Amino acid sequence: MKKKLLILTQNPVAKIGIASYLSSIFSQYLTIESIQSADLTPEALQKTDLILFSSENVYHNLPYSIPDRIGQLICMRIFNHTYLHKILQIPPGSLVYLVNDTEASALEVVRQLQEYGFSQYQFIPYYPGCPGYQEDIIYGVTPGELHLVPRCVRTVIDIGNRVVDISTINEIIAFFGLPTSLADEITRNYMSHLVQVLKLSNQQLSRSLDSRQISRIIIENVSEGLCLVNQGGQVEFINAAFQKLIGFKDGNKIGESFVQLLKEYGIPYDFPNQNDIIIEKEGMRPLRLWSQKFTLSRNTALYLLHGAPCEEGASRLLFPPRVLHLCDFSHFVTCHPIQLHLLDTARRVSLNDYHIIIQGESGTEKEMLAQAIHRNSMRHKGPFVSLNFSSLTPSYIEAELLGSRENPAQGLHHRVGALEAAAGGTLLLNGIHHMGLETQQLLLNVLHNGYYMAMGADTLSPLNVRIIATTTTDLYALVLEGRFLDDLFFLLNTVSLNTLPLRQRRGDIPLLLESALKHAFKDPSVTARQVLSENLSSYLKRYDWPGNIKEVNNLCSYFSCLYKREPLQLNDLPGYILNQIRSRETRLELTDKKILSLIAASPRIGRAAIQSRLAEEGISLSEGKIRTILQRLAEGGYIKVHRTRGGCEVTELGALMVNV
Repeated sequence: MKKKLLILTQNPVAKIGIASYLSSIFSQYLTIESIQSADLTPEALQKTDLILFSSENVYHNLPYSIPDRIGQLICMRIFNHTYLHKILQIPPGSLVYLVNDTEASALEVVRQLQEYGFSQYQFIPYYPGCPGYQEDIIYGVTPGELHLVPRCVRTVIDIGNRVVDISTINEIIAFFGLPTSLADEITRNYMSHLVQVLKLSNQQLSRSLDSRQISRIIIENVSEGLCLVNQGGQVEFINAAFQKLIGFKDGNKIGESFVQLLKEYGIPYDFPNQNDIIIEKEGMRPLRLWSQKFTLSRNTALYLLHGAPCEEGASRLLFPPRVLHLCDFSHFVTCHPIQLHLLDTARRVSLNDYHIIIQGESGTEKEMLAQAIHRNSMRHKGPFVSLNFSSLTPSYIEAELLGSRENPAQGLHHRVGALEAAAGGTLLLNGIHHMGLETQQLLLNVLHNGYYMAMGADTLSPLNVRIIATTTTDLYALVLEGRFLDDLFFLLNTVSLNTLPLRQRRGDIPLLLESALKHAFKDPSVTARQVLSENLSSYLKRYDWPGNIKEVNNLCSYFSCLYKREPLQLNDLPGYILNQIRSRETRLELTDKKILSLIAASPRIGRAAIQSRLAEEGISLSEGKIRTILQRLAEGGYIKVHRTRGGCEVTELGALMVNV
């Protein structure tokens, strides 16, 4: 059973906003509920593990005392940085209403804006019931509270609802013991938003406030250690947290060579060639450094360096294997007999300790099946570690598998390899068909011998893992071509499982759409009938789904962004699918296209009228030929043919073809 996070807020906007944001991050790990503090009851606290207060004001004005067993956390909220540049549209020196739901929250936003460098404006807090009203103030700024802006304000800048700060997200992850990889992903997304501000800076240089100054203040206020390095290797910005972690002495580092700074302080980091590394230096706690590269234009790039202390006992991998929140067999949605047989076979196999190869197209839930097998196996209390060979470079694969021991003479640091990290559990080798012959031989030797030796080590370690390998390619065909070792194939292929592409289990499409929509909307009451028009639903049932279940999930997430209480139509499909639909036009004969256009222009038109219109344009067709064409168009889903003189009508699909 999932643990429960209860969010307490003061207003409905924050209630929806915070819950929606955190659900997008934690929905697969936690049960998340959100209520206004005025509606809090003792019953609502039942089965609650952690309460997140939207502000200190909410925390200090609780109607009930909180039991000691429940954790309590005050939410830190910050601006969505990508919207801050909008404020620069306001002339310097202007009086500006800062509109929010309460006096305290309005004053807090004013304080934060001033800290971020917007000191050239005079912000006047405005909130429901506030005293005084100045009709000469024509500018307003609000964090998502547009409905509260007074009518006199002619220019309103919405900087969006404040989002939950990274520090709060990390505290939630730590409280519930969630995977650290989740924190890494959130940090990456957060920093991507930050870099968007930097991309806008060149457009704002003519303003009285340089937005690079805003960016600098943003970076300084972020709790993470951050350093921006330009394409030439010079430091653009660096915050105090990064300097403290690295051990840089106080002083202006702007414009200095980042590589030279690393050398001066004895930091063994090959920037920018190394992406992710654990640094262990005498007198320092272990430190993780990793970088992101952002292309700002065709010729320039920016590197964002992240620094964070390593927790004691943390895995120290060059590219840490992903440790996932594992699925079980209950997560699969199917009514297809072959798929049901596959799941039954997988359940039986999971009880033994055999190595397994899972083969199937991309998006057919191979990794999900591997997780379910692990959770149902004797090794379920052990770790589940995943390595993706499609993303690993050959020079790092040996270190990934075997790990390394501290050996300064060889330039080696202590890293936990995948075989050690997965000890007592399951090692998933994703995309094993990408494995080169040299690595295949290495793995074969390890499996044959039953032990391995980490790089730089002088002792052997016993092998204690179950291996599940996935592939989108026929591995035996690679064996016959001499591209995969036959001994390794037969050693791993004790059991072979083959997943089905979705086009071969069309009866599952409606079930998967229903399930994916409920997940995407985060609402178990949502149905496909509410979200999808009849024509769109019908098309999706006929669609081949080249991306399989992964494509279903992605498309339903896309639908959740577009939905506005009216069923979505065919033309709401993403461009890559619409292009496939329109490409069918080449399959229609010229006469078919002409008749389709006539029906689109004159709904409910009958065969006789179609024959007459064609004759006017010099096209002579018998009524029987027209009947055949109409039947063909109806079978293709382009038209509906109504009975009893009801004529013909173009479908959404037909309308798309006419409008090409």
